[in-house]
Amino acid sequence: MIEDASHLIDNFQEIPAVATLSLYHERLVAGATFDDINLVLVSAAGEPEAISEIDGILSVQPDGNPITNAQELRDVLYLFKRTRTIAYVDNGDVPATWEATTVDNALGTSVHGIATVLDSGSSSVDYLIICTYQGVSLFNGKFIDPELSWKIEDYWKELDRTLFGQVQIVNAPVQKEIYVVLPTKLMLSGNYSSGMDSKRIRWCPISFRPGINTVGIVNIDEIIIGADVEV
Repeated sequence: MIEDASHLIDNFQEIPAVATLSLYHERLVAGATFDDINLVLVSAAGEPEAISEIDGILSVQPDGNPITNAQELRDVLYLFKRTRTIAYVDNGDVPATWEATTVDNALGTSVHGIATVLDSGSSSVDYLIICTYQGVSLFNGKFIDPELSWKIEDYWKELDRTLFGQVQIVNAPVQKEIYVVLPTKLMLSGNYSSGMDSKRIRWCPISFRPGINTVGIVNIDEIIIGADVEV
């Protein structure tokens, strides 16, 4: 018996640089290549380095904005731009045959705009927590209104949209807290111990000197805050 390796002939010899990485059905999902911001590369199942130049490509309709994020939820792959959300479903065939469905033509997110859960992925059973231009929202296949940050709507909408690439959000389920690093170098804390909805969540700004630029959670309940260094 001779093992057939013909399926490798069309693979990228070198995988291009991309803006975002995710996983879907044991496939590596790499979004926005260095020379085409609308392309998403999808590997063979269980083979993250095997990406076909013919069958492993999802091409999102151009609108002048790059792919910024990708995340699986309830067996669906969602791709995000800053102001757009698109869904793909694995049909059992090669990725190039997967059909795109536009979920939202106004709301999307940034590169770090989907809340990571602890120090792993972004999905929390039935929903995602996503930063959009509208606010911090729950997403369960659609963006839920009103957004979680409804109480601080004016504060959120005063943020500089051109700097939304600096927004980062994490979810700490043990503490029942959401932490959002803002372009202003401040951080928002949203406590949902009384409930995960727009009325019961409690928001509070947090500041340090120098300004905050990143946040992470390790070992389940250790919050690590990164700050600018004064020289």
